Amino acid sequence: MFWQALFDPFSIVVLAAVLAMTALSLGWLAGAARHRDVLAGGLVVLRKIGAQLAENHPIRRRLESAPVVDLSFEELARLLSGQQVEPAARALIRLGERISWIERFAQLAVHLGILGTVFALVSSDPTDLEGFRASLPMALGTTFWGLIGAIALSLVAGACETLLERASQHVREALLEGLEHPPARPEP
Repeated sequence: MFWQALFDPFSIVVLAAVLAMTALSLGWLAGAARHRDVLAGGLVVLRKIGAQLAENHPIRRRLESAPVVDLSFEELARLLSGQQVEPAARALIRLGERISWIERFAQLAVHLGILGTVFALVSSDPTDLEGFRASLPMALGTTFWGLIGAIALSLVAGACETLLERASQHVREALLEGLEHPPARPEP
């Protein structure tokens, strides 16, 4: 009954939907991870920019007036406009927007599993015990794949949040380094 439940046609439909949502989410995560690496490598530019800003420059005043923690990737992308790391900052902005979609995918996976369960139970005749038992594999299989998908997608969403937090930490450290250690000025 176990294998029959997992590979019932309706269970396979739920599994296919879950796999598609998971593959898309993992693709988003992998792309953002590549961009985070580009951003981390390009933070030398950010250190130089921070160090070269004049004391009264509006961006420097913004960075010194509020905690660097509050600096968003949108502000970073504007600060690095025209640099090779700007697309990386913009990719991380998109990942932040996509996390809510990944969380919705996890909810959808659960709902698909429950829908399969309800469909299997409603479509069977409760007065026919053999027919009712025959519908249990579909009910259990769809629930199983829906829950497995929700767990996997929740893990992917958590990995995305961790990636964004680490990228933000690298940016904060680079900005603080640039502002705290201005470049040495040559003596006349």
